[in-house]
Amino acid sequence: MKKVFEYIATLLLLLAVGTSCEEGNDNWKVITAVPTGLYITGDATIYSAAATSSQLTTPAFDNAPEGTNIVGIYTWLKSSGSFTMLEVDSEGNEINYGSGESVATTPAPTYRLTVGGSPFTVAKDGLYYVAFNKADNQLTVIPTDFGIIGDATPQQWNDETAMAGALNEAQATVEYTIKDVTLDKKEMKFRYLHNWGVDIPYQGATVKMHSNMGAVAKGAISEAFSECKGGGDNFTVGKAGIYDVTLKLDLRTGVFSAQAICTAEDTSSATLPEKMFVVGAPWDWKWENAPEMIPVHSHDGMFWGIYYIEAGQGVKFNNEMSWDTGDNFGAENEEPKGYGEYPAGGANLVISTSGYYQIVVICTLSADKKSINRKIVLSEPEPYLIGDAAAGGWDAQLADVDKFKLNAEGEYVSPVCKEGNLRMCVKLENCDWWQTEFNVFDGKILFRGKGNDQDAVKVAAGQTVKLNFKDNTGSIQ
Repeated sequence: MKKVFEYIATLLLLLAVGTSCEEGNDNWKVITAVPTGLYITGDATIYSAAATSSQLTTPAFDNAPEGTNIVGIYTWLKSSGSFTMLEVDSEGNEINYGSGESVATTPAPTYRLTVGGSPFTVAKDGLYYVAFNKADNQLTVIPTDFGIIGDATPQQWNDETAMAGALNEAQATVEYTIKDVTLDKKEMKFRYLHNWGVDIPYQGATVKMHSNMGAVAKGAISEAFSECKGGGDNFTVGKAGIYDVTLKLDLRTGVFSAQAICTAEDTSSATLPEKMFVVGAPWDWKWENAPEMIPVHSHDGMFWGIYYIEAGQGVKFNNEMSWDTGDNFGAENEEPKGYGEYPAGGANLVISTSGYYQIVVICTLSADKKSINRKIVLSEPEPYLIGDAAAGGWDAQLADVDKFKLNAEGEYVSPVCKEGNLRMCVKLENCDWWQTEFNVFDGKILFRGKGNDQDAVKVAAGQTVKLNFKDNTGSIQ
């Protein structure tokens, strides 16, 4: 029976328990009981033999069907070597697999496993996720690069900022680093470049594995390494400033961890508001009645809402529900206003014509970051369907055929839906649809804001959606 060895780095030799033998920079502890499973072996890997740390395990799936039979491993592979797959069954029998026919090249190379087949190779050194699809006897080899993403990072949630990855062979770790990056006092996580999920060929279709690494439990990222997991929670950043950030994979345990070291704190005096409220005649000028505006995802300081306002009524705004604290503002003057863009001022913003208004408040920092510039945009409300249930599908431009219409009862009514998951949004300039997304749950309109994807809401072909923005209720009929 072939013995399986557990890899222990030289620097941890004094911590090892039991008998070990030295072979170059590697030390190994013999395990006489052979676990069943699939292992990656070969000189393309850091493992000199099959090892417990080279065993493939179940990944963190992203809504994959129950019973999905895939195992995998993150590992560093060298282009100068090759690797094979070793399967150990419950009786200790061993089967070596190599490459058979090519099954697919996208989204990553996929091969049929063949007993005694040619060893696998990769074109360049790097971190890979190697996935074994047991149901189809296929191996997918996925090149992996990480970056940081989130509203704390330079590109917010729109895209990640790339990190540089390297193997620390002496420590048996892979470390992705980025130095001197500006982080805000918000949230972040780690993600494959340009990819929220890894699609692995499976049973004639694909299943998705999480391609992001987040916190095991939501909390602040710190100078000490904190464990990560696939599809985990966002990390919070405790203070704005310049940081050195590291994502580390321990190749002996398969555990990711992360740290962020602040090298220079940002002492700018002005910060963009995280909340915005609208008050005025429609709400009897009482802050306890004032609705909170919806933050636009990935656009700090930007808020929107749809409100019915009578002609001659005025409104004002504040990031706090108070006349005494926060930053109260309205328009520069009380001349009645229709659709358009207006700079902020101390006067009430007075509406010229009764009706529904889509109001957007945009706050930006001044060039010296010492003050905040504000403007208000009034426009016709434009709710849309998008996605599987929409006639225009996933058209990012939002097709006119999917635009809601206002009926005589003051409700916005959708076009007829196709069967599928319902997704809705409003159109805002320089914003993607998902950044203003909302849906109907138990008769209430709930807005995504800066949160994650909302739960799926299924609709049947021929159904329509009605939205009442006076009380934020909705129905699907």
